[in-house]
Parts: sequence; structure tokens; C-alpha cells
Amino acid sequence: MAAVKVSTLRARIATAVDAVTGFSEAKAPYGMFLRDPATTLHKRFAVGPGSSDPPPSRQRVSEDLPVSTQFAIAYAFRLAPKDLVTSLDDALDAEQDIIQAVMAQNTTLWANATITYAAVAKREVTAIGEWYTGEIRLTVNHAIPLS
Repeated sequence: MAAVKVSTLRARIATAVDAVTGFSEAKAPYGMFLRDPATTLHKRFAVGPGSSDPPPSRQRVSEDLPVSTQFAIAYAFRLAPKDLVTSLDDALDAEQDIIQAVMAQNTTLWANATITYAAVAKREVTAIGEWYTGEIRLTVNHAIPLS
């Protein structure tokens, strides 16, 4: 397996989610997600890498290092005030569309990497019922270059 940088994987995941109808990447990075103006937040997402953990083995600078990198996809969906339940169902359907997009093995996303669905780590409706926000977690096994 050839080495793939974490930044490349983040961009590939973002491209896969961006292909889901209506979704677009937020202007702010993952750590600042939800800071986009409310007028543009509907169906926005951000992809953020977490830790990259190597297996317990000897590491050689002359070889690429196999790692498991955690990624999170945060997204927002506006709920219709007069039909919250139907809007929530639409948001859950959109969540499933995102999962299917990143798990589709026929994409360039999987080049020199394997992706495992880890969890839906967050499903929340804001206190005033205007937004549904969620977070999907993935584990990506790949190699990073050491030289």
C-alpha cells in the first residue's frame, strides 16, 4: 500500500460528502464548524482528522508507516419550524446518504486506504429546534510517508 497523507484523505472524504445532493463544505475548518452564518449553514459539513495511531511495531524511516487515522464528519441540517419531525427524518436520511457516499468502494477515496465506519457520535437538535447537528466517525487504515 502506497503512502497517503492525512491531508489528502481529508480532502477525499470532503469530496465524497460534497457529492451528496445539496451538501457543501463549510468555510471554517472542522474545529470551528457551526461558525458559518446561519443563512448558509444548512447542509454544510466539515471533515476533521483525529489521531493517527501506528501498530505496536518497529518503525523504520526508510519505510512508510502503517497507521489508523480517525476522521469525523460534522454536518448541520435546518429543521422546518412547522414540521420538526418530518425535517428530522429528512436529516437522518441525509446522514445515511453521507455514510453511503464515504463507504462507496468504487471511489478514489479508497485508493491506498481502507475505510471503516466507526459510529454516529452525535445526533442533536438545538434547544430552540432550529438545527439538527450530527457527527459521523470513520477509521481509515493507510500508510504515512516517513521519508
